[in-house]
Amino acid sequence: MFSKTKSEIIPGSLLAHLHNTDFTYTPVFFDLNIEEQKENLLDLLENNNRIEVFDSIIAQVSEYLKCVKPGLALLPKAELEKLVEQRFAERSTDYYGLWVFYPWNNRLVHLLNEEEFCEVRTNRNKYKITSEEQHTLSQKKIGIMGLSVGQSVALTLAMERGFGELRIADFDLLDLSNLNRIRTAAHNIGLPKTVIVAREIAELDPYLKVTCFHEGITANNLDVFLNGNGKLDLLIDECDSFDIKINARKKAKALGIPVLMEGSDRGTIDIERFDLEPQRPVLHGMVDHLDMDNYANLKTMEERLPYISAVTGIETLSPRMKASAVELMATISTWPQLASAVTFGGGVSADLSRKILLHQLDISGRFFLDLDELISDPDKTEQKQDHQEIKPWSVTDIETYIQDNSFDQYVHSGINLEEKELALLIEAARKAPSGGNNQPWRWHYQNRTLHLFLEESSAQAYLDPAFISSYISLGAAIENLLLTAATLKLKVNWQFTPLLAPKHIALFSFERGFEANDLQLSLAAQITNRHTNRKITPKQLISTDKLEYLGGLAEDIDGISCKFISDTEKIALISNIAAHCDLLRMFIPEAYHDFVNREMRWNLDEVNSTEDGIGIHTLDLGNTDQVGIKLAKDAKAIQFLKTINGGSGFKRLTRDQLMASSCLGLISASDMSTVSYLKAGLAAERLWLGATDIEIQVHPLNVPLIFFYKNSIENNLSIDSFEKEKLFNLESDLRGIFELDEQQQPMFMFRLFIASSSPERTIRKSTYKIFSSGRE
Repeated sequence: MFSKTKSEIIPGSLLAHLHNTDFTYTPVFFDLNIEEQKENLLDLLENNNRIEVFDSIIAQVSEYLKCVKPGLALLPKAELEKLVEQRFAERSTDYYGLWVFYPWNNRLVHLLNEEEFCEVRTNRNKYKITSEEQHTLSQKKIGIMGLSVGQSVALTLAMERGFGELRIADFDLLDLSNLNRIRTAAHNIGLPKTVIVAREIAELDPYLKVTCFHEGITANNLDVFLNGNGKLDLLIDECDSFDIKINARKKAKALGIPVLMEGSDRGTIDIERFDLEPQRPVLHGMVDHLDMDNYANLKTMEERLPYISAVTGIETLSPRMKASAVELMATISTWPQLASAVTFGGGVSADLSRKILLHQLDISGRFFLDLDELISDPDKTEQKQDHQEIKPWSVTDIETYIQDNSFDQYVHSGINLEEKELALLIEAARKAPSGGNNQPWRWHYQNRTLHLFLEESSAQAYLDPAFISSYISLGAAIENLLLTAATLKLKVNWQFTPLLAPKHIALFSFERGFEANDLQLSLAAQITNRHTNRKITPKQLISTDKLEYLGGLAEDIDGISCKFISDTEKIALISNIAAHCDLLRMFIPEAYHDFVNREMRWNLDEVNSTEDGIGIHTLDLGNTDQVGIKLAKDAKAIQFLKTINGGSGFKRLTRDQLMASSCLGLISASDMSTVSYLKAGLAAERLWLGATDIEIQVHPLNVPLIFFYKNSIENNLSIDSFEKEKLFNLESDLRGIFELDEQQQPMFMFRLFIASSSPERTIRKSTYKIFSSGRE
């Protein structure tokens, strides 16, 4: 190598370029056959004694000769060396090719000239990529927005030489946490991601043109990014900003630029061929219902989530990504990404980019290259317990049952009700609340007597042990029927039939001439308005006299007691109990299965088809919590949350609801008999109707009580001994907070608060499913 003898000052423009190393990403070329460039290089070497020199030009020439004449590879080594020597016969090796200086690392590298360099660099692409295809790619302009996955895409494209110009945009600096997925050195922490990527490409191939947009994509530079110095041939979107995603696509569509996006989760691929389909909706039409122009004005995640979920397809995320979404801002602060997924995405994106640019792929759409689905162990399905299907009561079943059982001790003489009167009574009864909206009632009118049966086909939920939840629902239905009968001036003679439970619950006969009192009329007027309200609103106090009034309504039922808790610290303790039980519901397989498949209805088609369950649209949830509930549909995600002791998001929702309450209430009875649960249902409905009348909202909270029953009474929970002991302690804590004596048994817990009514209501079964008549 020539010696450093030049002592003249380096030209000012070159010196300024070399000193600005913080953001420099463009190497400097020196051709010693051009005197000025030779002089500049000598100046550089003389004034910078830290430069490392790398000169492998002889080896590069040898490889070049074998590339252009593959047969040379078969020659003996000595003969090939002679051919290389002949290449340098008339000039020094120093003057062959170019010298490339990288200011950011003080390295000077001797390389072949561009034509020969490219020949060698792409030689092993053949014939996966032909020479003609390689030339075509060298004329293409690609833009990449976002440099996490985008870094892997950019470097893979550079290695294949899949472009002529690459425009990269990202406003972010490299953080230490980025090194879990961005392949770069730790000394680059704090540098712009654009600079890091551009430097790595330059060190790989200094002849490739890279243009950096260090400020990322903005409204001011988007046009330049897409169309400056010639229109892009392909836009690759890997950015995190959803308004930029949409706005960039809108302009790409107008310009006829195809768009490619890789999601780094489940190998999600989006291809939008705006060059072939000028009328194609942006993002496959998934965001057409949203006003993307308003996105930039949104401040909170709650406001932005509908936009984010529309673009990402929340329900198609992998189980672990769904679990991560639940934990976001609780145990993790940002979306997780893995190097394996990012590297995989880079390879896939580069492959698809090549095919799109070479017109080997014309398709549009969203696709999944999910390795967990493509390569996985066989499903280890758990052996299901035998479950005997219970069929709904038929009219024949009912009439046979009535015929086979004596009701002499219960029957009272009564009038024959008119069809209209029966219809009004049943309509009121069907509007009663029920656990999971299972509506476990079956009414039958025969021989002037109205019979109430438990519809066991609707009462098979895991959280309905010994039908205790259904009994409360049936009691509520009875209360509605009695109040409505009073408005029809009907006296009701009725009795529970505990000896016939659980099949037969009660029977009723009627007489005319009854005069309803004001309380009955006011409560009956609220049957249609009463509903479950799960809103979270600013906490407001409820006066003592109103609580006394509501408690009195419940305690009008013989054997029933009602207590309220308004103290914030005690409500916080109960909220922790309820949150623990709600999460336990997710982690016990049988309870989780019931929640997803028996209780929840995930769309309106399911609601209208089953006419039962709780439609997700009725839950009064904000965007964040509604997404969280939808994520719960994935059993693998829930199982993973259990594995990592997660589920903070589900707990937060319960805590937020309870802490927004004006007070919490508990209805209890003196024993745990069937009749006591039925009476608790009557009391709960009376209180609920009274609360509705004075514009106080009610939200039942019975999951903890049911878990306590299954743990303490049935002792059949599929949980470990530690968790069982914890439930025993939580039950004891709850009893202590409400100051229950040993005889009092908790039946129905709820929260009261002040808010507007919910706009959506749960559906009710068609009358023919719950009522029949066997008139003679």
